[in-house]
Amino acid sequence: MARHAPLTFNQRRVLGALIEKSATTPEQYPLTVNALVAACNQKSNRDPVVSLTENDVIDAIQELKHMGFIRRAETDRTARAVRFEHLAPSALGWSPREQAILAELLLRGPQTAGELRTRGDRMHKMPDLAFANGILSELVENDPPLVRTLPRAPGQSAVRHDHTLYADGETIEPSQPASDPIQAQTAPATPAPADRLDELARRIADLERRVTELENRCPSS
Repeated sequence: MARHAPLTFNQRRVLGALIEKSATTPEQYPLTVNALVAACNQKSNRDPVVSLTENDVIDAIQELKHMGFIRRAETDRTARAVRFEHLAPSALGWSPREQAILAELLLRGPQTAGELRTRGDRMHKMPDLAFANGILSELVENDPPLVRTLPRAPGQSAVRHDHTLYADGETIEPSQPASDPIQAQTAPATPAPADRLDELARRIADLERRVTELENRCPSS
């Protein structure tokens, strides 16, 4: 059974980044502190975009190590920098497909099943929307739940899902409000066809993947 573990924002960002990079850029994984700072602060595939300092990331690393969720990686003795890797499979019981969904939620917050399918496909192949919904159902039915379905807000055509790993006492937004409440009440949005939404999500995911590849090729100094 997958474990539930309350995490702070910085802990979620570090753990999510490690899981993502282990699947999307395995040739660069495990990550050094500098690489992890860059992964946490990258502008693509992140919401919100933040500017964590090296000390912020080091503190989160130490906390996650103490919790048993990450560890210092065993590297060649000639390696110049210490590297870190996540322990999601053994410590948290997350399967590769669960890791893909949860990492996306840790890094971007609430999303629709279509968004999670196209974005999570970078980490684990998700052939269709039914596959993603199946993973979400497993995570919702976990004891305790690792994912919850948010109430549909005015103006939204699809329900969103969020993880339940927020730290104790942390405010959890139930749903994103409509940009114009008055307009939403007088003229509700017409749901777009599912195939159109999937196509748009695929295009967005492809653009985000390309931006990430460029960032990895030209890391910030």
